[in-house]
Amino acid sequence: MDPERLPCVKAAKREGEEIRQALLARCLLRTDAKIISNEHFIYLPLSQPLPEVELRELHIRELTTREFEIAEKRKSIEDLLGFKPAFEVVGDIAVLTEEVDQSKEAAVADAIMALHRNIKVVAKRVSAVEGVFRTRRLEHIAGEHRTETLHTENACRFMLDLETVYFNPRLAGERRRVASQAAQTGKPEDVIDMFAGVGPFAVQIAKRAPQSRITAIDINPEAIRYLVDNIRLNRLQNVDAIEGDIRMIALRFNNTADRIIMNLPKSAYLFLREALSMLKPEGGIIHFYALEFAYSADEGEEKKERSEALDRAIEQAKERLVTTIQALGAEFAGYTVHIREARKVKTYAPYAYIVGVDAEMRSTEKCLKLSELE
Repeated sequence: MDPERLPCVKAAKREGEEIRQALLARCLLRTDAKIISNEHFIYLPLSQPLPEVELRELHIRELTTREFEIAEKRKSIEDLLGFKPAFEVVGDIAVLTEEVDQSKEAAVADAIMALHRNIKVVAKRVSAVEGVFRTRRLEHIAGEHRTETLHTENACRFMLDLETVYFNPRLAGERRRVASQAAQTGKPEDVIDMFAGVGPFAVQIAKRAPQSRITAIDINPEAIRYLVDNIRLNRLQNVDAIEGDIRMIALRFNNTADRIIMNLPKSAYLFLREALSMLKPEGGIIHFYALEFAYSADEGEEKKERSEALDRAIEQAKERLVTTIQALGAEFAGYTVHIREARKVKTYAPYAYIVGVDAEMRSTEKCLKLSELE
């Protein structure tokens, strides 16, 4: 095929793989165009123009245009099957995320493995995420009989078992964003990941901000076992893995954290007392995640409600965070809440969203002293 001039990202080669993965995760990479590179730079072809918000979140400094070789279009899974099954990929395992007619499961698995040669296992979900360990049951469809895999994300590697630990590959962009924030401060921070799982937040922060110290906590012993392996796998010296219930452990870290991650969307607000108790007296940053529902109240206003649902969910998450902190009473009255940013992390269901809120907790006493100096 003739070359085609396309908009593209120009990046330093050392940053290229990380940006490529981030663009791919957001469906912004033109995958049929051959990536160009030279000694210093890599040029990543875009499937559409990048809005300003994407440029900021991905820390892209330069856009340009280049002529790219376009590969012949290969068949899609929809071409092979006549429909498009929903699945996600973790390492070399593909997991069907929506129900498929049982008579078609084998054909779906064959198509996935034919188009994605790196896939060695195809399975399907047979339960929701359950229990305090946040695990789900899978059923094998095709390929090797295993649920353990090695997953690569943002230039970090993670060993995990999809049936014994919680892991969501669709949060790759969010994890990169938080790790970038921690790195950009340039200052050593004490970071606590309250619900760390196998360490996708903790490991990426530790790698991007080597000056900081990360404490990664989880109640699931299997998650901690894999987290220890992943610390070793990524050759990190600045992560501590601790197994246990955060309610029991928080006292050990009273007034020690500059930054706290609360990735437990269904119930993070129940642990805000523990989070605030672990912040340093002068305050710090909380990355708070909430599951918010914004259903249409009136079927006749469905179109209007759909367009407003996300805004409503974001406002609900911000309000829930602030009101829950206020309800904790005098113990934390010395803090004020400043919402730096609130955004959709991913769609959970129709009219339901996982919302991320970056909240800066400021010490009232410190703010008063600063204003007196001014």
